[in-house]
Amino acid sequence: MVETHIEVARAAIETSFRLRHHSLAGTASFRHGMDHSRLAIEASRELLKRLRQRHCDDLARGWEDPDPDPVAVSAFDADILRSAFRNLVRETGVPECEWRHLAESLVREYVGCEQVDAGLLDWITHK
Repeated sequence: MVETHIEVARAAIETSFRLRHHSLAGTASFRHGMDHSRLAIEASRELLKRLRQRHCDDLARGWEDPDPDPVAVSAFDADILRSAFRNLVRETGVPECEWRHLAESLVREYVGCEQVDAGLLDWITHK
């Protein structure tokens, strides 16, 4: 079947419209993904700021008290640590063999203590 010039032009216009629409949808999806990543990074930075501030406060309190009590992690703090751990694993793709070390470093950073309860680490890394 022989196509007329008008049919060829219409097909070309329709094809270019579909390509443009697909390109715009891809761009919108990319921008949405970038916005999500920016929010995740900002939330991580805020958490680290709070962790560092708490660590500094704990160190200052440690200098004032010559025999400090062991630092207890509340259920709320443990839940925050577990949520931060899960977000880090999801965002960075840390392999499962390194989860315990990552959880331990998070707890140490948060609490400012070298000894970390193994039960807490098991609970944080539990799937």
